[in-house]
Amino acid sequence: MKDPYEVLGVPHGASEDEIKKAYRELARKYHPDNYANNPLADLAQEKMKEINEAYAVLTKGGGASQSSGTDGYGAGYGDFPIECAPLLI
Repeated sequence: MKDPYEVLGVPHGASEDEIKKAYRELARKYHPDNYANNPLADLAQEKMKEINEAYAVLTKGGGASQSSGTDGYGAGYGDFPIECAPLLI
């Protein structure tokens, strides 16, 4: 997955309100209903999925930042803990 901050177009450390505002703007722009009967419908659907995933990552736990002090991005390799990353390469 891409950097969720990059997907939403917000800086690292953005506030919850900034993240929510960016998400809503992108959701309005790329919502599949806006692309009905349009050859770009599949691309819009993929973009919307990416936007939703980024928003879910950044708002996980009810806030933009987690209590550990990290943004939650890059803490592991996919679903595996970071310690397993060398085994996956």
